[in-house]
Amino acid sequence: MISMLDRDMSGTLGFNEFKELWAVVNGWKQHFISFDNDRSGTVDRQELEKALMNMGFRLSPQAVTAITRRYSTRGKITFDDYIACCVKLRALTESFRRRDTSQQGFVNFQYDDFIQCVMSV
Repeated sequence: MISMLDRDMSGTLGFNEFKELWAVVNGWKQHFISFDNDRSGTVDRQELEKALMNMGFRLSPQAVTAITRRYSTRGKITFDDYIACCVKLRALTESFRRRDTSQQGFVNFQYDDFIQCVMSV
């Protein structure tokens, strides 16, 4: 999470960077609560799909299922895992967008570039 908002690339967060991180985490908390329809303190696959769509992610059912498998325990995603998921999706999306210069949703990767991309997030 630190690297996500470490604007000066110092490896630490200054006060303003920390305030921004705090605001992002609080936003995700409110978002999580609003999609936890049964107030279980977790979100299931369907709740996650709605939350991701609300954040602007247009993912296939297969992608949502893969994300759910990665971040859930018995199909339920805790807030901590939701945060980890959001951080990963944000980082992967930013990395993809840097390579999608025409903003068409398509990029060509060489294998080495792909590995660097996913291993750096």
